[in-house]
Amino acid sequence: MPKKHYQGSCHCKTVRYEADLDLAKGTERCNCSLCWKARAWFAIVGGNNFRLLASPDELGEYRWTPAGRPGPFLTYGFCKHCGVRIYATGDHESMGGRFYALNIPTLDDVDKDELAAALKANGLAQVLHNL
Repeated sequence: MPKKHYQGSCHCKTVRYEADLDLAKGTERCNCSLCWKARAWFAIVGGNNFRLLASPDELGEYRWTPAGRPGPFLTYGFCKHCGVRIYATGDHESMGGRFYALNIPTLDDVDKDELAAALKANGLAQVLHNL
């Protein structure tokens, strides 16, 4: 399946974005201590496939340095108003340079069947009810 264009936002709609991604390639669940607490479910997109539509001033940032690392690998962007985490971003050769890990629940126009297929692509046994 080719990339599809999506719109996304935080709860209060102050922070909005658009992204081009292929959910059929699957999604990710991270189990680091931070993502475990946030129940992170995300899709990775290259930096050229993500566009922030709101002012960067509306975003708060959180940088976490995991134990044993010299510095933060990711910067987490969240809405300063409602607190919803929109993405994590970083820059790494293995990821093709700048990338965004988009928080799947922030996609506004995603279809339930697309989400179910994305879960199956990663072998995640979950049931989607009343998204």
